[in-house]
Amino acid sequence: MREIRQGIFMNKNQDLIPERTALSAECRDGESLFYKLKQKFQESLVLMIMDIKQFQTINYLYGYPAGDEILHRIFAILNNNLRLEEVVFRLCEDQFVLLLKQESRYDLIQRILVIDEEIYQLHYDGHWLRLLLSFGMHEVHPDDHYLFALDCANNARLCEPDYSRYSTSYEFSSPVIREQLHHQAQIETLMHSALEKPEFVVFIQPKVSLKDGRITGGEALIRWFHDGRQIPLNLFLPILVRNTFIRKIDQFVFEQLCQCFSRWIRQAAPVVPISCNLSRPSFQDTSYLSELLEIYRRYSIPQSLLELELSEEIELGSEISLLDYMKEIQNLGFPCSLDDFGSGYSSLSLLSSLPVSIIKLDRCFFTQPLHEKNRIVLQELLTITHRLGMKTVAEGVETQEYIDFLKANGCDLVQGFYYCTPVPISEFEKLLIQQPFLDRQNETNKNSVALEA
Repeated sequence: MREIRQGIFMNKNQDLIPERTALSAECRDGESLFYKLKQKFQESLVLMIMDIKQFQTINYLYGYPAGDEILHRIFAILNNNLRLEEVVFRLCEDQFVLLLKQESRYDLIQRILVIDEEIYQLHYDGHWLRLLLSFGMHEVHPDDHYLFALDCANNARLCEPDYSRYSTSYEFSSPVIREQLHHQAQIETLMHSALEKPEFVVFIQPKVSLKDGRITGGEALIRWFHDGRQIPLNLFLPILVRNTFIRKIDQFVFEQLCQCFSRWIRQAAPVVPISCNLSRPSFQDTSYLSELLEIYRRYSIPQSLLELELSEEIELGSEISLLDYMKEIQNLGFPCSLDDFGSGYSSLSLLSSLPVSIIKLDRCFFTQPLHEKNRIVLQELLTITHRLGMKTVAEGVETQEYIDFLKANGCDLVQGFYYCTPVPISEFEKLLIQQPFLDRQNETNKNSVALEA
């Protein structure tokens, strides 16, 4: 962890807290400062976390020594905006903590605007840096402890809306955020034992061929059952991504698939390729792919059965290139697909540059009625992908209207509730044997012929 090597602590009363040097990123004195000022300011204390958005880009463009110099200048700006006995210190990397005395929320927001303007105007080596910030603020209660206040402020900071990604943002903690923290603590207390028991269970959603209605693939998805009840995905998945425990879940899913394939092959049971998602924490860990390869080598199964799904947004905030990563996956021998295409700022240039053979069209295309503009976009996408020799998978399809349209326009596979929800592995095995969608596809074929006519 890099450090600001001088003046990491600063306040407007040097008798209260002397200047420190070479303090580790854990800021071991931050807690004692918090309690001193909580006692002094009473209920007027505000803990503010300030994060510099995409600061790794500065390090990449100008180098780490320049990054350190810029952090020093930012630190000086923060210090110059302190009032008597207030404190600023560096929490880690590009995050700072300010312990402030609040006059009012309006006053605090005005101070944020001043700090933001001064930092936004910073130049380096003749270049305007245009740094953007995110602030999270927690109005400290008498019974709050230091780590709880930090978490509240940081969670408030992370609650910024999507449109604030490209601007400075600020947010106050609230009772809702406090409740979210309580829920997060519960999840983090349970998650390790849940993986060991295991309470985490792999489900598979079939991918159905629009040519004949046969199940020709699937996607592995995680589910969590605790005390006999399923925990909804939205209540635990974002937390596991944020604390990077999802990396262990990714490995768990991958190994479960390896075990399934090994068993199916031994039993001469039907086998189809199954994909699994690669989360952002796994993507950002440079050792992750080698760990997957180590797991794979324990089993005698074809690599072609294990498909890794990545979305284009996975590289946001990372120094790792999606293109380079996909090439590495390709070099290791695993198929790779581009997931959620169309969900964000998908560029058609991705289709020609990325080494993928499968494109998954995001469910956002299929959640609205099939109006003319949507029809045109999908037709062009399907034409382009097929001319590039790629397979297309339509994800989240639920209506006969879209099934008929996709069939008529050459989409290869459909994954969605129209055919089947995600099911336990044992149920998926039965579906592979029974192939229950063949009869339904005969009717779809008639409809698509009529649609083409």
